[in-house]
Amino acid sequence: MKNSLIFIIGTVLLLWATGCDSPSSPADPDSAVLSSLSIEPNNIQFGSQSTIGDTTLTLQIRAITLEAPVNDLLYTIERDGVLLTEGNLQSQSETSFLAELSLTVNTSRNTTYSIYVYESDNTSGQRLQGRLQIRGRTVSPPIIEEVSNPEEVIIPESGSQRIDFFARVVHPNGQELINSVNFFLIDQSDSSVRGEYQMFDNGEDVDEVESDSLYSGALSIEEGAPTFEITVNYYAIGEDGQSSDTLQTQLSIIE
Repeated sequence: MKNSLIFIIGTVLLLWATGCDSPSSPADPDSAVLSSLSIEPNNIQFGSQSTIGDTTLTLQIRAITLEAPVNDLLYTIERDGVLLTEGNLQSQSETSFLAELSLTVNTSRNTTYSIYVYESDNTSGQRLQGRLQIRGRTVSPPIIEEVSNPEEVIIPESGSQRIDFFARVVHPNGQELINSVNFFLIDQSDSSVRGEYQMFDNGEDVDEVESDSLYSGALSIEEGAPTFEITVNYYAIGEDGQSSDTLQTQLSIIE
């Protein structure tokens, strides 16, 4: 559900002219037609009064050329190297081009979007690059209220034995802001990590009730497995990347 947009807009203009993607093959200056690029807005800070969640931002991409381009001007928007959307800039005059679009952003996340503009027949390799930076409002980290797992598990003589892990996790600003709940195992004999696993609150497999704040996971011990003394470490990550405290329990794998 989209929420109202409350933010502080920073500077509007961001100029970024580059050559081609590879430094070993610079763009031919004689074929350059793109001059400047502006992104509006290009710097957003969501304030404490912003509603936490997704909201829609209206974005303007404006490019200026040295002369009328022969080909269409295109734009792409990427996040962490992943293409999110692309389209055409529309002519406003012989040397001015504009694209206006809606972009869904999250008010609690810090995100940087890369925006590129280039000619459709990009034989020269020339393109302009701009950035849109989102600074999310400050929220609290998730809280792990309690965790549990068996203290001892006997290695089965045949087949396998399931081990269940549980963590009750809440988020002060809303359960939808919990990104993941995880646990990892540390072998007490040499302090090595024996695996990291994600837990779920989806009502499937070992998790009995969906969305009840109790996250569940399971592992299996096979016959013939070695004995272990293990420290189980539970933690949760919020949508903005903040981590809860880590809670620990002990687990003995015995014969």
